[in-house]
Amino acid sequence: MLNEYRARLHWDRREYKDALENATEAANKALVKEDITGYWRMTFLLAECQMELGLIQEFAASAKELSENAAVQGDQALAARAKALYARALETLGHIGEALVVAKEAAAIDLNEPADAVDEIEMLHGLVAALAESDKGGEAWTHALRMAELAGQQDDQLIAGKAYWAVGTVAFLNGDGDNGVLYHKLAADNLAPDNDVNTWAFFNRASAVARLSAGILDHETLECIERAELANSVAGGSPILELEISTVRAHWMVLTGSPAEAAVKIQQILDQRELLPEHTLAEVEYVAALALHELERNDEALDAAVHAEKVFIGHGSRRRALAARNLIDSINGL
Repeated sequence: MLNEYRARLHWDRREYKDALENATEAANKALVKEDITGYWRMTFLLAECQMELGLIQEFAASAKELSENAAVQGDQALAARAKALYARALETLGHIGEALVVAKEAAAIDLNEPADAVDEIEMLHGLVAALAESDKGGEAWTHALRMAELAGQQDDQLIAGKAYWAVGTVAFLNGDGDNGVLYHKLAADNLAPDNDVNTWAFFNRASAVARLSAGILDHETLECIERAELANSVAGGSPILELEISTVRAHWMVLTGSPAEAAVKIQQILDQRELLPEHTLAEVEYVAALALHELERNDEALDAAVHAEKVFIGHGSRRRALAARNLIDSINGL
């Protein structure tokens, strides 16, 4: 009970490392005492802490365990929540096809009573992200609008901010820059940097990526990159996040007329490729191909783009695979 109380207290304060430590201890003690309810409750919390801290592999393992736990399966609401959490983990790992399957399973669970608004937002998160990455933007937008409606009813700014973040991202990916800017502005208003610096870094990086994908090369896009860089340095973020932000900076350089500088930065990232998961490395290779193509180093550009496309296809990210294919065609003069 004491560990659980401490875990909740640290979570409310956005002190995720301490929350994770206490939630892990509470989950272990609950398991020893065969307190199944306490065990899944704390495992949910520790998984959410892992997600907030960028411990994605650990987050995925915890979410998978929850989604397959027999005790959870006995409660439809918990089963839906566990599957939704696992879908988000799969999407974060780049396993888009699997994420979409699991997210649809979560959404299809027939609940005995209406879902709690927070739980519904959680279920929609995974579904919206997977649909958007699978190039099913229209369907994603329908669910995103429901997220926006629920976000507007939330008192918790973190929950509302993350929901608006997801909605804005779908809008950008659908080529709807106006709604993308609108909902990411709402997200930024809720995700104040002094509230949670880690989330602020993740959000600004993701917002910059979405804006670049939509071809928006204005000062606000640059500010997103700069805020991500600053927040990550203040928070002492993970090396992977630092490399991801550097990749966004390189992408900005390519699109704003500095491909040579971008190529140098990308090579520095590729020198640390062992730190990056496969789908993230494919993103780096895609940006590398863009820079190399601009520099007329087309053989190298083609190799990088072809490999990126192969990885995107393997992970079920149809949207990214199409972008890579378009780049390949451009390199080949088609």
